[in-house]
Amino acid sequence: MLKRTAITLIAACASVFAGDISISLPSSENLGEKISFLKDLRENANLDATQQKNFNDLWTQANNVAAMNNRCGSILLNDIPDEACQHFYEVELPAFEAKFFELTGEFKLNAVKASNTLSDKRAMIEACAAALTPETYQVSNIMTVIGEVSPEPLDDGMAMIRYNLALAINRAKREAIEAQLSKWYEACGEGVLSQGDYSPLFVQRIKKQVSRAGNYIDIIGGKIVVVQAKQERFSYYVNDRFLFGKSILAGAKLLSIDKMGVVRFINTSGIQWKDYAIFNEEEIQKRGFNGRMLWGDRTAPLRTVRAFRSGRIFKSVTVGKQEWSAMDLGIGDWRRAVQSCPAGWHLPTDDDWKELGNFVNANSYGAPIPPMLKAARGWANPGIDLYGFSARLAKYTEYGTQAPPQKKECARYWSNTQVNNMVASYWELCDDKLRLGESDKRSTYSVRCVQDGNLSFKK
Repeated sequence: MLKRTAITLIAACASVFAGDISISLPSSENLGEKISFLKDLRENANLDATQQKNFNDLWTQANNVAAMNNRCGSILLNDIPDEACQHFYEVELPAFEAKFFELTGEFKLNAVKASNTLSDKRAMIEACAAALTPETYQVSNIMTVIGEVSPEPLDDGMAMIRYNLALAINRAKREAIEAQLSKWYEACGEGVLSQGDYSPLFVQRIKKQVSRAGNYIDIIGGKIVVVQAKQERFSYYVNDRFLFGKSILAGAKLLSIDKMGVVRFINTSGIQWKDYAIFNEEEIQKRGFNGRMLWGDRTAPLRTVRAFRSGRIFKSVTVGKQEWSAMDLGIGDWRRAVQSCPAGWHLPTDDDWKELGNFVNANSYGAPIPPMLKAARGWANPGIDLYGFSARLAKYTEYGTQAPPQKKECARYWSNTQVNNMVASYWELCDDKLRLGESDKRSTYSVRCVQDGNLSFKK
């Protein structure tokens, strides 16, 4: 039985994790910029017959791509992309972008000609600068996730997915950009260089170009460099499970072209993730194993709704290797709190809370932990709830003390860890920190539960 299951799981994964294993959902803004450029070109460009035919083909393709992106872009995180959408993101969209890079590069260089006069030289420099539009080289356009994934069956209907994944330059995008920049260098290389340095007018023109995405072109160390102007972040999900995230920091040099025309991309070596995740075997057999790389703010995963024998229903969410209740199970003293969790669940210990905090901290892109866990409503300073934890603001009382007015909004949750017969730990979630405290067991704090060790794998 276990052997057959393993084969089934491997088959479910094989189609997804071949080559570039992730679907990188693009920004509709990026695609909109490309179509806007083509629209302007259609209205204003003076193209010869061959160029006009190539452009018309690209324009038709652009409209088809826009329609598919509108349809497929509405896919929710926990949905499985249908075959048409998966083919669109993995094949059709990269093919369109490669053709876009190639043809628009040619169109923009139409004005480049032999510069025998000052006016010719000015026109050439203007055309060469215009051909290096920074929106072409957005980080979300050129990066993907590659690597290996290995499924293994476990007891109790669970499956372990080992992964060894790395950030890499998308091969198709890299080749398209290299081809475009090669044509640019052939047409512009000598013309924008003057006695070993770049023409001052050329430098002025490219320094004025900043994309709506925030990246810009500069000359650094004798190289033309595309610089990331603001932090860009992505998250990697499998089905609706967040596995890891990464930031591309402001100031990162995405790519460069030197005075010999050699193109180099940002170094992604060493950026990798090697770990495991536990999934329900039935879920994988039904849904497959779909990896997605999403740029921008992450979307909180949908909660799993669980019903227990007592008739109680509550929602849960996976954060790292833990399964947490995604709603408070009331508020009360410590003794009531330890009895509030259903079978198979327990009031979290200090170690459970620390594991939660460590995982969120490692994937928070340098931001404080609380906004990642706080609900998007009910707080004066709402959170972004990126993990679906949905921490709610709730009134709490400290036994035996007259608490001063709170200067900060905080929620307090009981821990299962006891200090002594009268005192237990709690964890406080405020605007700035998730921190440990101690209180009389007769105080009343909120209750969360965590699942008993189902997501842990003992080697």
